[in-house]
Amino acid sequence: MLKNGAYTVERQGCSLHFWLTGTEGKPLLVFTHGATVDHQMFDEQVAVLSSEYRILTWDMRGHGLSQPMGEPYTVAGAVDDLLAILDYVGAGQAVFIGQSTGGYVDQELVFRHPERVAALVMVDCICITFKLSTIESRLLGLTAPIMGMYPYKMLVKQSVEASSIKPKVREYLMRATEMTGRSNFIAIMSGAAKCIHYEANYRIDKPMLIVRGDQDKLGNIVKDAPVWAARDNAKLVIIPDAGHMSNQDNLTFFNRVLVDFLQSLPLQTTG
Repeated sequence: MLKNGAYTVERQGCSLHFWLTGTEGKPLLVFTHGATVDHQMFDEQVAVLSSEYRILTWDMRGHGLSQPMGEPYTVAGAVDDLLAILDYVGAGQAVFIGQSTGGYVDQELVFRHPERVAALVMVDCICITFKLSTIESRLLGLTAPIMGMYPYKMLVKQSVEASSIKPKVREYLMRATEMTGRSNFIAIMSGAAKCIHYEANYRIDKPMLIVRGDQDKLGNIVKDAPVWAARDNAKLVIIPDAGHMSNQDNLTFFNRVLVDFLQSLPLQTTG
């Protein structure tokens, strides 16, 4: 395992930036951010957990410092990028915490490589292996064309306002999303929308915590959460006074829930 610090992995036209922090030898936590933002969305969680865990955060391609995008963004491609980082670090297994699109990446990872996953924390995201209705599928297919018709500043403003209920968090979202740029924004959202694949009789056979903000109205999150938790025997927690960015909107409550879940796991050290 590498020492704590900032690193890059060159892959398919993109310098993937990642950071290691926390206590060496402790169980590894991997945080994957949502679409159009960056690793800094988990700063408050890293600060709380770094004394008891080893922590890896990263910027997905086309986000934050991982520029230029290189190959077009897809959730499957993000899984391959993350596996390349984990192999570079020398990490065999970890707990994966993903917010929104980051949760899609972690779900695809456990679908393809369950042996790499010790546990999952899904933050404000839908289940990507549920079956969509015909209308839902058509709406997803229209994501990129609809966004392409919007002025970029309006697109960013509406995205930010729909994602958080706290002014400070909205300020961060505005900065991060504006740095993404119009073409990357549309490409990322379009790539994320294509990740849904219905898997009949599939179950995630890993310890899993599902959380959502009580005021999160995006997508199918409210509808999916209880059904998903029941399907996979996961723990579901509703974060009060929080929108789509529940780990930032109500970080005190979220951090307590996250710490309790992590402490319940029989995790291995990273060696």
